[in-house]
Amino acid sequence: MAFSFPTSVKRRTDCLSMILVDDVAEQHMLAWRQELGELDPNNPLVTPAMPWDSGSVFAHGTFAHDPIDGLWKAWHVSTPLTAGYFENYRRVTYLTSEDGVEWTRPELDLCPQPGYPRTNILLDFESGGPSMYSSVMIDPDAEPDRRYEMFVMRDPSNTIGGGPGHIRGLPPPPPGEKQARGMYRYFSPDGINWTVSEGPVLEVAVPGVRLVIPYENPKHTADTTYVFRDADGTYFATHKLGEPVHPGGLVAYDVFAEGRRVMARRTSPDGSEWSPFETIIQPDIYDPHDVQIMELCVTPVRSGYIGVIAIYLNRTQTIELQLGGSADGRIWDRRVRLPAVAVGALGDYGGGMLWPSHHMVEHNGRHYAYFSGTEGLHGDPAAKGPTIWPFFSAICRASWAVNRYWAAVSGPGGDVVGTLTTHPLPVGGKQLVLNAATSTVAEGELHAELLDPDGNVVEGFGKDDFIPWRGDSTAAPARWTGGDVCPLDECAVRFHLLRSRLYGYAWE
Repeated sequence: MAFSFPTSVKRRTDCLSMILVDDVAEQHMLAWRQELGELDPNNPLVTPAMPWDSGSVFAHGTFAHDPIDGLWKAWHVSTPLTAGYFENYRRVTYLTSEDGVEWTRPELDLCPQPGYPRTNILLDFESGGPSMYSSVMIDPDAEPDRRYEMFVMRDPSNTIGGGPGHIRGLPPPPPGEKQARGMYRYFSPDGINWTVSEGPVLEVAVPGVRLVIPYENPKHTADTTYVFRDADGTYFATHKLGEPVHPGGLVAYDVFAEGRRVMARRTSPDGSEWSPFETIIQPDIYDPHDVQIMELCVTPVRSGYIGVIAIYLNRTQTIELQLGGSADGRIWDRRVRLPAVAVGALGDYGGGMLWPSHHMVEHNGRHYAYFSGTEGLHGDPAAKGPTIWPFFSAICRASWAVNRYWAAVSGPGGDVVGTLTTHPLPVGGKQLVLNAATSTVAEGELHAELLDPDGNVVEGFGKDDFIPWRGDSTAAPARWTGGDVCPLDECAVRFHLLRSRLYGYAWE
């Protein structure tokens, strides 16, 4: 009997990097496998060592492999060991590496400290207060003094450490006033010497509370904001948003006890003027009741975006990392609601919270996600009211093979075949390629058949006409006895998975 396809679906012919929910018309005996991030055996890579990072070598910044000089670089946050509120003491600091594993603190003469005339601090309090969430983008083709662009959250109203109450390099505010906490825009010729351009382009809504709905001002954002530049030169930002907590989600000892955190997005044509936010990721019925969304760090891939999502588990006050995918950056699909990087044992780096950096770094066929792993929890689960503890952390990383994040597999396993059927796609004359792997422990194989728009098997391209595929490839050509290219203007594919993993597919 012919299969009936749903209507009004988004058609995506290139799903090689990831399969999303809108790519699937029907599935049977199918489930989704999460590929776990491979933890670097050298973790932690960077631990506290200097007075200004003796408390925490933190993320809230960018790790990159610089295309200009080939060095690995990091613009991240450091905090000293202090009894004061840790966020008051955050500073953007700088690291370099030849291989992404062994990192050094360059000795720069920008921000001397007592006993240390040369440090790796880039933005000290005197230039505009605490700083964090440095979103750095590198453009080798830009004007020489603008090859490095950074949006960074600063709080000039916080005068801890002798801050002047305004951002150095911008016109000072009227007497008696201070510039707002928010995202300020900087440029640099070398990634080290930064000159402020404008700001705040986005303002933190209410310092101390930070999560308010509705925001009173279209420019308002929250205290976990990352900015990204798309290939077309436009910008988008992701940040958490507070909304009323759902039933069962209230945890009195959370610092934001009156609501829950979700993820929002906004766009800009030029990085200066920003759209109102829209909510893009919320916990739903597939999540435990205490899940909240803390951060979304975005990396472009061949057919969309991969997101590293900081999943806050409210009851335990821990944060794990999950992966999500999106075709357009707006509609996000979390195929597997399991940790791609899980927390370790409490008291070890990575045993409490995992905070991801701006984007994953692609290098030699792998995607590296740098993150700060804390020793402790976000707050006190034994308290009777809202709490937040200092964060003591070090830099770690995990990695995945490029285009290998999650896969469709047989749900029961064993000798049971799982099937996945795509929507009809305009692929006449094109060849199907597979991003897949079959089991090497027990014999597995993958079959595919083509269906016409009415759901009928195309002659010569049925399951029995398919040349069984075994192996491990990110771009294996699919072949039938009827030919190697699609014979109709539109066709769907039904994959048959026996002890095999389908990560993606594309018509080329």
